[in-house]
Amino acid sequence: MKNPLYNSRHIWEYFLFGLLAAIVYMGPVILFLIYNRYENFYYLYIGNALFTGVITWHAYQLLYRPYDGKRAVTMLIAGLLTVLTGILICCLFIWIATFIFSPYLFTVTATSNIVQNAPATIQPNMPAQLSFMLMLNAIVVNFCIGAFVSVIMSYAGKRDQTKDKPAPLNERTPSTEKTNQNN
Repeated sequence: MKNPLYNSRHIWEYFLFGLLAAIVYMGPVILFLIYNRYENFYYLYIGNALFTGVITWHAYQLLYRPYDGKRAVTMLIAGLLTVLTGILICCLFIWIATFIFSPYLFTVTATSNIVQNAPATIQPNMPAQLSFMLMLNAIVVNFCIGAFVSVIMSYAGKRDQTKDKPAPLNERTPSTEKTNQNN
């Protein structure tokens, strides 16, 4: 049986749900860049929660697919590919947004113009440093939470785990399996 994990329909879904997760994540990030205050860093965590909501929605939909719902590993890989696609799109959007809000991305700027009321330990000198902090948040937090949701939904969300079948990650023919068993 051919593994449908990497067919065009699944790849399109990874891109679609990754794009949707990136868009809902970018809403609070744009608000943070508009208001430009240290007290508004919690907007990033609201964006992380929204990103997680989209990943949870995608994993919930995978529970009711005939192929993905029966195999926990396939569902886990599908969830992680969606998370990675969303993170890549988030990083691209963050780079574009910081370039729009501060066109001189790699020049030294007054720290009060980048993030107002920031403590001395995190005051960036360039807008690119703020962009790096935002990308780091998107990569680390979104991956950790997205991977956690993918693992939980792929194993705990299934009704009957006793009938779990292994996911074929490569094509095996019956003749190679017989020779492997004989050796």
